[in-house]
Amino acid sequence: MRVSTVHAARAQVGVPVRVYERGPGLRQEGAAIGLWSNAWRALEELGVAEALRPGHLLLNRVELCSAQGEVLRGFDFAECDVGPTGLEFRGVRRAALLQALYDALPADVVCFDTGVEQVVLEQQGGQQGSGPPSSAAGGSGSRGGGVSVRLANGQMVRGSCVVGADGVRSAVARALQLPAANYGGYVALRGVAEFPPPPSTSSQPSASASTSAPSSAVPPGGPGLPLNTIRQIWGAGTRAGLYPVSPSSYYWYTCFNADEAASEAPPATPEARQAAALAAVKGWAWSVEECIRRTPPEDITWSRISDRWTGGAFGRGVVTLAGDAAHPMTPNLGQGGCVALEDAVVLGRSLGALARGPQGPGPAPSGDALAAALRGYEAERSRRCLPLTVRSNLMGQALQIPLAPVVAVRNAFVKAAFRPGHFLDHTAYDCGRLLQH
Repeated sequence: MRVSTVHAARAQVGVPVRVYERGPGLRQEGAAIGLWSNAWRALEELGVAEALRPGHLLLNRVELCSAQGEVLRGFDFAECDVGPTGLEFRGVRRAALLQALYDALPADVVCFDTGVEQVVLEQQGGQQGSGPPSSAAGGSGSRGGGVSVRLANGQMVRGSCVVGADGVRSAVARALQLPAANYGGYVALRGVAEFPPPPSTSSQPSASASTSAPSSAVPPGGPGLPLNTIRQIWGAGTRAGLYPVSPSSYYWYTCFNADEAASEAPPATPEARQAAALAAVKGWAWSVEECIRRTPPEDITWSRISDRWTGGAFGRGVVTLAGDAAHPMTPNLGQGGCVALEDAVVLGRSLGALARGPQGPGPAPSGDALAAALRGYEAERSRRCLPLTVRSNLMGQALQIPLAPVVAVRNAFVKAAFRPGHFLDHTAYDCGRLLQH
């Protein structure tokens, strides 16, 4: 998403943008990303939701299961307290999301094969500062200046502000001297398995933007999972999950504990990644192994799980961050990609209001005004994302417990006492409108 999300928002509110992407083109690899109601609200504001809903099933049920084949607790979304708008969840292929966001950009905005090597703040009086801008939260020292980036080819490009949306190991975050993300103690392997399509999919919302969840019936020839269900499978120090993306495609993941040295040394070949995923869930119920085997090895991804508890301002001067660069979080709430989409809307709204002004388009804002707008965006996003990051971290620690007696107590508690009322309340968030009318 780092190519297009924030920039699609900025382009829509009339702020000229240029995107520098190190890769040679839109990424085609990667699995799927789970998008909850808060992400779909953001995608609607970005104008791409209706391009993505067709072909991606709407789900409405969760099952929490043991690795041995027992359903500890199952519940429909209707049992969750999320307000009158209800819940929307779909798994979307990452390549499809990237393409939709890219298509929302004006032509010639994205420069591929163009990495950013350095950020240089242009301060008042013609002075320059390399790395983190020297201005404080109010933008002091940036009046009348701007910011330049040095590209990998040596070219210098100047602009009024820079948004680093370059992932959990963001070069822009390092330039801002933010601490590196903290390793969470476990790694994840992910993929999308392909099964033969069911004999008839005419009743499934696979080619429409239907708001009705598919039947709870289990289609033949698949992994034995209803087309409306997210299944989480818990073991000791290892877990897995499945959900359908379409009637014949199923996203899966497995997480397992690993020391930090091992996390930095992923399997060297696609086949080795597939073997590592199979070894993690050997003998498990729920057809997890079959899903892994049905995934092309080159499409299986490896991630070391990490986060950073970012509070308050995370940018300086006219430089800021978005997505994983700003607030990396573990995937245990399924919110990393969702809040990145929220970032796009909030940042686009902040910069759009500054560019338009109360009487319409006006003169270019000063560096101080830009810095103040960015600090306001950062404060709003920190209030939203820091509690999610902490909550997700704690959930991951509970789910990655490797001790069998503790796991038995955890599972017994979920089976006897778990209530889903507030389990998904974080997905009810509304990031607001992109354009203020």
